[in-house]
Amino acid sequence: MKQNNGSVPLADKTMTKKFGYFLPLVLLVLTGFLLFSPALTLADDLACQPSLSSLNLTTWAVVCGAALDAINPCEFAILILLMASMLYSGQSRKRALWTGLSFVAAIFVAYFAMGVSFFELIRTYTLSFSDYFYRIIGILAIILGLLNIKDFFWYGGGGFLMEVPQSWRPRMKGLVKRITSPWGAFLTGLLVSLFLLPCTSGPYVIILGMLAGKTTMAKAILYLILYNIIFVLPMLAIVFAVYFGLPPEKAEQWRQKKLRLLHLIAGIILLGLGVVILAGWI
Repeated sequence: MKQNNGSVPLADKTMTKKFGYFLPLVLLVLTGFLLFSPALTLADDLACQPSLSSLNLTTWAVVCGAALDAINPCEFAILILLMASMLYSGQSRKRALWTGLSFVAAIFVAYFAMGVSFFELIRTYTLSFSDYFYRIIGILAIILGLLNIKDFFWYGGGGFLMEVPQSWRPRMKGLVKRITSPWGAFLTGLLVSLFLLPCTSGPYVIILGMLAGKTTMAKAILYLILYNIIFVLPMLAIVFAVYFGLPPEKAEQWRQKKLRLLHLIAGIILLGLGVVILAGWI
């Protein structure tokens, strides 16, 4: 039976609570491993050479990059549109929940796969000039940071906006509105991830460039898992919030109200990452 009255069955509440507890636990375990495993394997060096390099700033750079990527307004807009389309078309909240989760899972899979591919591509073609490439990554971070700060003070000014291009949005919205099932949401999520690249690729490319010069593939995979878990956490929060009764239009009003502020936060973090990279602290 469809449930459009906002009530949520007890079994569903139990399931969603367990799911909500599981993701932070995974994030905590991965973060702990990445933070402390280098300290365990390099204990002697850390004891003898206390400096900025003795701190695992690579992990914190990954966390910061993922956090600013996660608060990107583009992904919020797509997910709010998806949940609204499902509920207003008469679908039950449970079906909307699983559809939203499938969509988020597709974004995770797509971005993780692209991250691994780009990491290997960068490592293959930049080894001969890795020092210069590392500086380019730092400069790129600063440029993207300044562009995001520009969007806080002068939104859309200069004919350039750090979001999905306007010409792409109707087609992207059309794809999302046609979603009617969790399986369709997963397939569409894989495709929509390509539309989101102009909006979200800046921090990802910077982190990938940084990792390519600092880590092995095995360690990079762990970092990318951590990155993408953090990246999808706000999307999961939106899915569960709408499932438990938050009106999608309220979520969209919040997004519109905080749009400029989100650009400012992203800009400041990107500037900081750029300075840290150019200074050679990571």
